[in-house]
Amino acid sequence: MTMALSGIKVLDLSMFLSGPRASQLLADFGAEVLKIEPPGGETMRLWMNLIPDQADSMSHWHRSKKGLTLEIRTPEGQEILKRLVGHYDVLIENLAPGTMEKCGLGYDALRELNPRLIYCSISGFGKDAPLSHRVAFDIIAQATGGIMAAQGLEHRSPGAFFGDLVSGAYAAIGILIALRWRDLTGQGQQIDISMQDVMYFHNFRAMQNRMHENLDAVTAAIGGAFEDLFTADDGLPFWRPYRAKDGYIAVVFMTDRQWLDMCDLIGRPELKTDPRFADFATRIKHRDLVKEEVKAWMECRSAAEIEAALDGKRIPCGRVLNTHAVNEDINLKTRGMIAELTAEDGRTIPVPGIPLKLSASPGTIRSRGPEAGEHNHEVLSGLLGMTDEEIEALKNKGVI
Repeated sequence: MTMALSGIKVLDLSMFLSGPRASQLLADFGAEVLKIEPPGGETMRLWMNLIPDQADSMSHWHRSKKGLTLEIRTPEGQEILKRLVGHYDVLIENLAPGTMEKCGLGYDALRELNPRLIYCSISGFGKDAPLSHRVAFDIIAQATGGIMAAQGLEHRSPGAFFGDLVSGAYAAIGILIALRWRDLTGQGQQIDISMQDVMYFHNFRAMQNRMHENLDAVTAAIGGAFEDLFTADDGLPFWRPYRAKDGYIAVVFMTDRQWLDMCDLIGRPELKTDPRFADFATRIKHRDLVKEEVKAWMECRSAAEIEAALDGKRIPCGRVLNTHAVNEDINLKTRGMIAELTAEDGRTIPVPGIPLKLSASPGTIRSRGPEAGEHNHEVLSGLLGMTDEEIEALKNKGVI
């Protein structure tokens, strides 16, 4: 079956979440991805193997890939990787800064072997910057990109790995751009993804602070700190979750039309002519009153009842779904996002579906994630022409 990325071959030396998310997106659309990890498996695999029923979760990030074990800190491992590079279009790595260079596998060395190679590096703080030397994880990226503070989470860890997974998605975008550039010029290039960069790029609150030179004037106009409007308990009543009898409902009623409809909905039509709520600015100043009115209506009704009423008035809303409920969501199921794989032994492996829906060249989930080194013989023998004796010798030396 021809797919959009059929014929593109990717070496994935990355670990944990960011790099694997990039190569997963490419694999979903037909790229041939070879996941390379140390003998015994990468750290994420070792962690998952310690948790009952979690080993199969590696398929979340490594479905439709092949697996090769390779110790790149050995001369033999470095030589094998250099031989592989000539057969591949893309290399992805997110190892500790300087690791690839120390092994003689940095971009400058590998592009000499394959000038068409697209070499994607994902790190906490990017290349050639004051903090380039630092190792970073998701929480570090969200902290230094301002996302934790923007969400009011300075005091606790984030609940979702946006630093890793969004950076991986941007790496995939960069790779696709670089492939297009190679189509035009015949040349590869290096892609430098900083997780801090990506988090800052998504930090609209920081952009707002830059745009408003006089935040004191803004604070005076709205009766509170601008940066707290979307997250503080006393922030915007028009953009927040409210408690229902059986859960929470997120609701947005920012426009005048939505406000007027909300007044009718909660049985307070007289508020439509109350000067305290005449426009958005005055409603912000009297936000505590607005919040109490809406809260009183919400808390004595079920989530289903509230959703139906708000939807009938075309007021944006949605239930706050926990990790169990979101896996049962009918909209996600209809969109194919609650997907599963069938392993060779017949067991079912739950995986997320593909979020990119293309009418002419859709992605597919073709196989579970590989076991560590599952395709060693296939790659080393079939691609590099090694004999069984050579492969066995590499295994005995701990190279694979």
